[in-house]
Amino acid sequence: MCQSVSYVGYIAMSLDGFIADENGSVDWLNPFNEKLAADGGDGGYGDFISGIDALIMGRSTYEQVLGWGWPYEDRAGYVLTRQSEYQGNHVAAAGNIDALRNAIEQAGHQCVWVMGGGEAQRAALDAGMFDRLRIFIMPTLLGRGLPCFAPGDQRYLDLTEVSHHPGGILQIDYSIKH
Repeated sequence: MCQSVSYVGYIAMSLDGFIADENGSVDWLNPFNEKLAADGGDGGYGDFISGIDALIMGRSTYEQVLGWGWPYEDRAGYVLTRQSEYQGNHVAAAGNIDALRNAIEQAGHQCVWVMGGGEAQRAALDAGMFDRLRIFIMPTLLGRGLPCFAPGDQRYLDLTEVSHHPGGILQIDYSIKH
């Protein structure tokens, strides 16, 4: 899937741009996941994750993921955090976005999923790390919550594909202009 180090996004958000409710929960996605599973699919997640060898996430996302029992097998986790000397299960490195990029390159990872939250997405975007984004627009309005991307500078994207999944889910793929 990835030739040299590639940073990819694979993000589900509400139609109004939120990735989590105001408490940081992603439970609002459960009905959509259940619909995909009932229709015999996973929205392409299995194919996507099979090519991923490491993940970047913010500290809150990492701690939430640990509550699920680390569903990413032996893939290394890189945690974006302001806390010095942050450690945890499956954490290969922690720190600012530049420290994570250096650790990822030294470890020889090829395909890295920048999975969230909004501040981690923005940090990777502003650092010019993203090569492509796959955004799933879920047919719901949360009204409030945690945005997909924290505030920052405008970025231009190239639309590469649009498709749809059961339950009214819209998939939009972009490459990133650097």
